[in-house]
Amino acid sequence: MTTTPEPMDLHGAPADRGAAMIAIILWGLVMMGLVLVVSQTVINQIRPSLDSQHAYSALEAAEAGLADIQARLQVGTIAALVADTDNAALRGWTAVPGGVSEGSFTYAVDATRSGSVGEIRAYVTGRSGDQARTIQAVLTKRSTLDYTYMSDIETSSPDLPGAYSTAANSGGTGRTGQELARLLCTRRWYEPGPVSVNSSGVISNGNQRNQKFCQWAGIYSFERLNGRFHTNDIWRLEGADLSATLAPGTITSACRTTNEGLAAGEVGCPTSRRYILTSVSGGASTWSGSTAYQGDAYRPASGTDLTNRNPGYDSVLDLPASPALLKQRASESGCIYTGPTRIRFSEESGEGYMYVTSPDTTQTGPGCDGSDGTTLRSAAGSQVTKRVPLSGFTDLVIYVQNVRRSTEVDDPDNAYDVSNQWVSGTEPTCTLKGTRKYPYVIPNDVTDRSLFNSGSTNKGFPSELADVASPWYGSSCANGDLYVQGSYKGQVMLSTENNIVLTGSLQDSNLQSPAAATTDPLYGKPNPASQSVMGLAAGKFAYAYRPLTAASTPAWVGDWKTSNASHVIYDFALLSIQECFGAQSHDKGPGNGSIHLWGSLAQKYRCPVGVGSSSGYQKKYSYDTRLATRTPPYMLKLSNEPWGNGRQSELYVQQQPAGASVTLALLDPDDTSVSVRSVQLASSPLGGTASMTTAGTSATVTSDRAGLVIVTYQVVHTDFVEVRRKVVEFA
Repeated sequence: MTTTPEPMDLHGAPADRGAAMIAIILWGLVMMGLVLVVSQTVINQIRPSLDSQHAYSALEAAEAGLADIQARLQVGTIAALVADTDNAALRGWTAVPGGVSEGSFTYAVDATRSGSVGEIRAYVTGRSGDQARTIQAVLTKRSTLDYTYMSDIETSSPDLPGAYSTAANSGGTGRTGQELARLLCTRRWYEPGPVSVNSSGVISNGNQRNQKFCQWAGIYSFERLNGRFHTNDIWRLEGADLSATLAPGTITSACRTTNEGLAAGEVGCPTSRRYILTSVSGGASTWSGSTAYQGDAYRPASGTDLTNRNPGYDSVLDLPASPALLKQRASESGCIYTGPTRIRFSEESGEGYMYVTSPDTTQTGPGCDGSDGTTLRSAAGSQVTKRVPLSGFTDLVIYVQNVRRSTEVDDPDNAYDVSNQWVSGTEPTCTLKGTRKYPYVIPNDVTDRSLFNSGSTNKGFPSELADVASPWYGSSCANGDLYVQGSYKGQVMLSTENNIVLTGSLQDSNLQSPAAATTDPLYGKPNPASQSVMGLAAGKFAYAYRPLTAASTPAWVGDWKTSNASHVIYDFALLSIQECFGAQSHDKGPGNGSIHLWGSLAQKYRCPVGVGSSSGYQKKYSYDTRLATRTPPYMLKLSNEPWGNGRQSELYVQQQPAGASVTLALLDPDDTSVSVRSVQLASSPLGGTASMTTAGTSATVTSDRAGLVIVTYQVVHTDFVEVRRKVVEFA
């Protein structure tokens, strides 16, 4: 039997086997292609997931960097933070501590305006894998500027004129009533201490401040108060419903409950009744000695709230000890005036000015008299007034000091103390009136002189016809008192060693409703777009000027127009460091309408401004919401509270290799009629070399070290100046 042989290929293999092999190879290539396609699809799906994870980790790293900044601020100063050469985050990248993350961070801190406007700008970049994210945070601190009203001790100052008798033995213990008040009334109500003194001078202690003797001021239903209100003490509230006076949750006290933890011997406040009723009989200027400690009987019954506005709890906010920091700043780049001083602010042709009369000032800073600083000193009979433009100053701080004596030690923080020394009694403001000498400032200015009625008497402060025995003036010619009013434009901080006397309205020149009636809720409110801001820090009292004749027959001084004191507008943030804010002769007529405050009042003690509508003022206090982001120059620097994170957002920054340069456009395309000034490097990596050159409205920046570089600059608009920043990440 014969068979037909299989076809063979060139290599001697069966021909169909070769075809099968080719088919297998082709099929394998197809399958390999499918595997590659599927694999690439899977990889493409995994990569966004990894990118998202890295992006999230980068943000976590940035948050860790911000926490690192805040932790360092808690235990050190701003200066120590920004200059710490051992801090790796300021020198480049550093790993997130703890080993729980693969991320790292670097940061830069712009502290150039920490003093002037009370904020630190922190910029932190976090990195994970090939992803980087940057956050910016504005760090600020709790301060008196958070409140429409704030007090440390909610009773009248022992030194408030007329509050306590100064007659010999008026305290009934061999002391005057004022001396007794200094002993019994200078602590918070819930703190233990002296409450009575017997005729032999023996002091008895108790758990609460003496309510029968120490004076109180309350909050009443006829008042109109908007914003937040806080006392480190306890409130005295009217028994009537205050729901039309205060918004819910806006009033707080530092009188603690057991929940907040009481110190040994501390009298707390039940949560449901954190105030004292107005039924407490007190306010006598002479000592009765009858009751030293009242206990809970003078608080509402447990579980009741007769006011419908029971205060909540907030911790103690300490006031600064003095305005010394402001004096230092005024000496460095602001203005220091000596002795009784008059300043009237004015806006003219869109520019801000102040008219200054300060005869005891021999020398002050350049420009503070509109000249070289030596032209204010003048004779008693021919005092000079100088017109000073505010455009020459940025974040201006003014300090009015007491007259300096040759026996005083040179103050290293004050360049104008030795140069302003006077022999007692020779000061130009020490003017004879009748049989007494007392400080007298006579502005040589047409507008100031028009505020008076009389044409025969001297037109000055205090009025020549006022009671020369008034404790608001005294007989000392050396006090650093500031008599101030006007319409201001600019950013100004006023501070004094002694008193601030408000001789009329002190208002923003740009009001929201300039023609509004006094009954209008917006009367005196600054335009929200206004860039002006005013701060006041009185070393002692701040008070509204209401000059009266002799105390035996008190009457309004005829040569001072009552219109100056009627319905005054106060657009400012005020701090009375050692005393309080009040109205001169608050309990004597006439009634002067209302105080229309748009801003903030903070004080050591609580002093009255009027009695009903018959004398002094009623209160119409509202918070200026601009204070939350725009503070008076260097006022927040007085606060010792820790820095906290006020606002935070993510920022997209320009990235550049280290060693290369990048050119930044400093203006936006829609910027018109503006100019750029004061361009500077606010921060760059420590240990490296960063540089910047400017040309017109652009800046070219380079850094040889990895990290963040911050450029700050000012954009000058027609009616305000704006601070801007550019941030570059060098990798």
